[in-house]
Amino acid sequence: MLEMLTPPTHSKNVKFSTLVKRISGDGTDAWLTHYEAVAARERGEDVIILSVGDPDLDTPAVVVERAIERLRAGDTHYVVAAGRPALRTAIAQAHAARSGQAVGAENVVCFAGAQNALFVASMCLAGPGDEVITFEPLYPTYPATIEVSGARLVRAPATSACRPDLRALAALITPRTRAIFWATPNNPSGVILSEQELDLIATLVQRHELWVVSDEVYAGLAPEGRVPSLAARLPEQVVTLGSLSKSHAMTGWRAGWLVGPTQLALHAEQLAMCMLFGLPGFIQ
Repeated sequence: MLEMLTPPTHSKNVKFSTLVKRISGDGTDAWLTHYEAVAARERGEDVIILSVGDPDLDTPAVVVERAIERLRAGDTHYVVAAGRPALRTAIAQAHAARSGQAVGAENVVCFAGAQNALFVASMCLAGPGDEVITFEPLYPTYPATIEVSGARLVRAPATSACRPDLRALAALITPRTRAIFWATPNNPSGVILSEQELDLIATLVQRHELWVVSDEVYAGLAPEGRVPSLAARLPEQVVTLGSLSKSHAMTGWRAGWLVGPTQLALHAEQLAMCMLFGLPGFIQ
């Protein structure tokens, strides 16, 4: 009798979207390995965790105290989805100093870490049938994060020195290619793209009218706190991602951002309104 009263659990409409397949695979497997390692360390096992860039330093006390101060002051309400103007202006100024690209608050959108910003860039710049190129070796979240939009990830090989093989890159560009994503300094190799490499990439990007997404979360740890950039040269095609996770030992605070053309920033803000609705004010 109970079996007769139990509704079916899998009808033709009760199913998952194709999205769930695009967010699985290598990217999530890497995090499962990380969680297993953390669990082993918490059990007292002798484990050295090399899976993700989480500094073994604590967040500076002055940052913690400022956040506590803002919490006690009641800074716990909704905020502007793109981020407060003062914070976005400060990020724009820091970006301009590092890259030479003149930008303002209207070019900046704040997110829950650079990972969130990478997801938004992926969703806004490519879709089903498109291709996105990235360089080996790559951060393990890239495959799922880039392919979540429905685009196909194309891996450009590296040389024996872990530098991008630019000849191979040129051959991988097709009419379906929409963007090239990379991290500089690279995670995990630490390689910083040189001015000469960027010159060659810029030629390809201009010739094929492609987007560039430069993940620069480790830039603050590079010599002089900056890396060579195409942002000033190609301001309408380059999107730069940043965060305070590595430079300020603030991984758990989830303080990241995207800097790009104003039209992209508007699209990114609208997506932020759907999924995040603003980085918490006391963190900002």
